[in-house]
Amino acid sequence: MSPPQEPFFIKSLHRGLSILEILGKSPHPLTITEISQQNNLNKATALRFVRALCSLGYATQENGKRSSLGAKTLSFGFSFLNRSNLIMAVKPYLDELSSKLQKSVNLAVLDEDHIVFLYRKEIRRFLKYDMYPGLRIPAHCLSSGKVLLAALSDEKLKTVIDRMDLVPITAKTITSKESLFKEIVATRKRGYGISDQELSMDLYSLAVPLFDHRGTPAAAFNISMDVRDKNKPTVRRVILPMMFDNGKIISEILGYKGEYPRING
Repeated sequence: MSPPQEPFFIKSLHRGLSILEILGKSPHPLTITEISQQNNLNKATALRFVRALCSLGYATQENGKRSSLGAKTLSFGFSFLNRSNLIMAVKPYLDELSSKLQKSVNLAVLDEDHIVFLYRKEIRRFLKYDMYPGLRIPAHCLSSGKVLLAALSDEKLKTVIDRMDLVPITAKTITSKESLFKEIVATRKRGYGISDQELSMDLYSLAVPLFDHRGTPAAAFNISMDVRDKNKPTVRRVILPMMFDNGKIISEILGYKGEYPRING
């Protein structure tokens, strides 16, 4: 479609937004050649736009070859988010799980070294501020952040950790990059994430991944509980099994056919 002829029209902005639209409509990540063909750009120009969008967090590349939308695009239009396929698929299960356990449940995605909340069913508030859709929190102190980071390769994970500012949110927050790497590797092996008083001294949280049809975590959800409950038998006997059951069901709805909760880094 030809761009509109208006006095304040910015052609480069139109091109960048067109690429985001193309990435958003595609059911799979696209190569630079595919993007250039669909946007009537030469490959060099398309590559510059994609790399600019990646540097801003609005797009992401897999091994520098195929591109897809970045999580930062979720910062726009949360009325749409509430109608998106992911929210629609996940919400009934998270609501039911929250009601059965009487615990707060959060759905989140990874945005570089932060997580972005998509949905929240709140039973109890552990923090002084609201946790709302679109809120970004450093990934290193959250169970859902650790689960999503665990899906990165060791090389990519080290790169992400190297640029992190490991601010001590509480006295329990992991602030050593070496310790964080080891914790995320342990998360990968066990298949779920743990945040033990790292975001709030009152909060203990567990998270599990939600895989898409490619076998990569599309999102993660966590259960928040009082830190005094972390050693109760119900955590391992009831809460974790129910989280795994729901995670497996939701992942299958998203098209995942593999073993659950296996996280491949």
